[in-house]
Amino acid sequence: MLISKMRKEVFMAIAIGFALGLVITFGIWTANKALKETAPKKEETALPKQVTEEQLPTPTPQALLVITSPEDNSVSNKEKIEVSGKTMPEATVVILYQEGEKIIEANSEGIFSSEITLVGGANEITVSTYDDQGNEISKTITVVYSTAEI
Repeated sequence: MLISKMRKEVFMAIAIGFALGLVITFGIWTANKALKETAPKKEETALPKQVTEEQLPTPTPQALLVITSPEDNSVSNKEKIEVSGKTMPEATVVILYQEGEKIIEANSEGIFSSEITLVGGANEITVSTYDDQGNEISKTITVVYSTAEI
């Protein structure tokens, strides 16, 4: 009696394992089939043999953003610091920092500068610049403000 009960349990375990294996195999087969159907065909991804001037994208002026002061990962013992740099001429410059934001305009040479207030500890300063077509460039620096004597 005990042996026949064990045989039934072993048979059930084998049957359940076989059924699960079939379900998993069917799932993998279905997923592979769906991926092959949605993948782009080689003809669709091939580049055209001849490219005319009209098909080339219009080049945009190279965007520029250099933060000259303060240096990234620097330590300051002053609460107010000057954020300055160079970008495209007459671009709009947005400076985001813990205490607020400043919106200024670069001069005709692309130079900008503004004073900001730091909070104690690490200060993340993000400088974003926008040209007249709305193109954006952003850079983030970190300045640590500490009054501790070193």
